[in-house]
Amino acid sequence: MISNFAWIESIDHRISAAVVFFVLMLLLNSGEKQPLFPLRAAASFAVMAAVSWVIRSLADVWAPNIHIQALGYSLQLLALHLLFVGASLFCYRVRQAVLIYNSLLALTIFKIAWNTFKTGSSIMLVNRMKALWGQYSVAGSLVSYLVYGSICLALCFLYRKLVKEPPYHAPVRVMIILSAVFLAVQMVLEYCGHVFTAEYSALFLYYLCALLYTVLNYAALLMIAAIDSFRHENRTMHDFISNKMRYYEMSHDGIVSLQTKCHDLKHQIAAIRSEAGKAKFDEYLNELEDSINEYATVIECGNQTVDIVLTEKNILCYSAHVKFSYMIDGSLFNFLTEREIYSLFGNALDNALEAVTKIEDPTLRMITLKSNTRGGLVVLQVENTYAGSMILGEDELPHTTKTGSGHGFGLRSIQRIAEKHGGMMSVRAENGVFKLSVVMDPRRAA
Repeated sequence: MISNFAWIESIDHRISAAVVFFVLMLLLNSGEKQPLFPLRAAASFAVMAAVSWVIRSLADVWAPNIHIQALGYSLQLLALHLLFVGASLFCYRVRQAVLIYNSLLALTIFKIAWNTFKTGSSIMLVNRMKALWGQYSVAGSLVSYLVYGSICLALCFLYRKLVKEPPYHAPVRVMIILSAVFLAVQMVLEYCGHVFTAEYSALFLYYLCALLYTVLNYAALLMIAAIDSFRHENRTMHDFISNKMRYYEMSHDGIVSLQTKCHDLKHQIAAIRSEAGKAKFDEYLNELEDSINEYATVIECGNQTVDIVLTEKNILCYSAHVKFSYMIDGSLFNFLTEREIYSLFGNALDNALEAVTKIEDPTLRMITLKSNTRGGLVVLQVENTYAGSMILGEDELPHTTKTGSGHGFGLRSIQRIAEKHGGMMSVRAENGVFKLSVVMDPRRAA
């Protein structure tokens, strides 16, 4: 049977960091799990433990001096950080910005737990006391894991309480730079912790300073998530307000048209009552029927919010002599909030209306709206004719001429909604037809 000392030296000290990183991977990743998740998770743990054990073994046994050994410990931290990223991708469907953020958070929580653990141990060493978790035994090992686990769980719980959502919308480049800086500093601290802490007093001061630094890192990461969430909410609200303003502006045209029709109806009724009107009774009735049909169509597609938007746009299309056809199942969009539906459908159809009304020939004004599902994904397609020329820029969004369409406005809002729900937006303009496609994954609704 393996002795307590051999257990600590040969196994526990060499894989304990891998155990903590693996547990943090399970705690911090709340996205959709990949198929065969238990097998993937087991394989990930095996790889993390094996790599950690090999690097620590080489550093402990073959390092010729303390500096090389300290460098080996720093490389172990780097390897576990990268393995956390790889294991998260292997086990979960996670967005790139969130993946980088979670790896930083895991590294920070691990170092807070480690520095707290070592600070407590160094205090007891200074006072010539032996910590239970510092004993070279299985019991001491279990106590140390209990300390690690308690701190990690507490920090993860605090994170869940304070952060509504990870930084879905943070620039990936910024997150990569931040990750490189955080990791480099932690590797330097890891190196220094093994080289310049021979005295107990120096050991205590080092771990106390390292603990304060990692706590500040933790606070900074929480602040990054909070700022990203605030900015996204602010952008979304701005888009919503802008969309509603344009919605009411375009509704005004419908109201004016209705007032005009009512005024005309009064004169038509008076004309029908006259002797001359009786001879043209059928003609007046046809005109009256056309006027009623313009406002009688109420669209019902399975989602009340979608119904409201489409009914309004249908009236505007009728008034502008635009042929509006739709084949849509509104229930497919039940995973969206009302605000997202207004922004998605409102911006898409407002842009289409703005484009087609610039076409001089009314017979060429057409808008088509379709929805369907493909492999569990919800697809929304909007097509409309347009006049003039259209050029797609490097951002794949339209750059229009003065006589072209007005599609540039609002597409970024649609793009953000698609990305928030694990999808994408694409546009294409050819042969006088603009095509907008929005793909979303209801299972990844944020």
